[in-house]
Amino acid sequence: MKFLTDRMLGRLCSWLRILGYDTTSANSFSELSNAEEDTYMLKLSSLEQRILLTRDTQLHRRAKEGHGIPTLFVEDGDVLRQLNQVRQCFGLEFADEPNILRCTVCNGSIQSATPTNVRQSSEISNLRSKGVDIDKFVQRYTEFYKCKQCGKIFWKGGHWRQIVRKIRALNSQVGISLSNDSGFKVSP
Repeated sequence: MKFLTDRMLGRLCSWLRILGYDTTSANSFSELSNAEEDTYMLKLSSLEQRILLTRDTQLHRRAKEGHGIPTLFVEDGDVLRQLNQVRQCFGLEFADEPNILRCTVCNGSIQSATPTNVRQSSEISNLRSKGVDIDKFVQRYTEFYKCKQCGKIFWKGGHWRQIVRKIRALNSQVGISLSNDSGFKVSP
């Protein structure tokens, strides 16, 4: 299952990528007016068979009525509630500790990274400039990953533990509506 998110759903896009879903974001489009961007999103959704996730009622209506594109109007502003809505609408399952499969920055595929890749990356250069002992860092975090497309380096540090805690909390709510009236609107 592939998704396309509008600009208002950047955090949802990142979370879907963390969970392994191929998700394109309108935030990656440049120099388009709002009208041009909406038209481009409709074309891209259709061409790549992506489900359009949007907080824009007009875009949702255009996708559904004018183009027959599968779309979900995302009503809540909270990203975990958004994830729950997407999961419920499309029957998705979220692993308590997902594999790192997609880059949160560019949606590229992730591969294991060697210590050499890690030491040469811009993320590590930034850490080095902050006084971090890179040798100790590489020893502490033994698993590193690299995006095949943009080269970003990932590791399972404190941020990853927070992600896992949030996914587990979300999974503990499976089958529980987060509001009395879910208001979920999905159109095939």
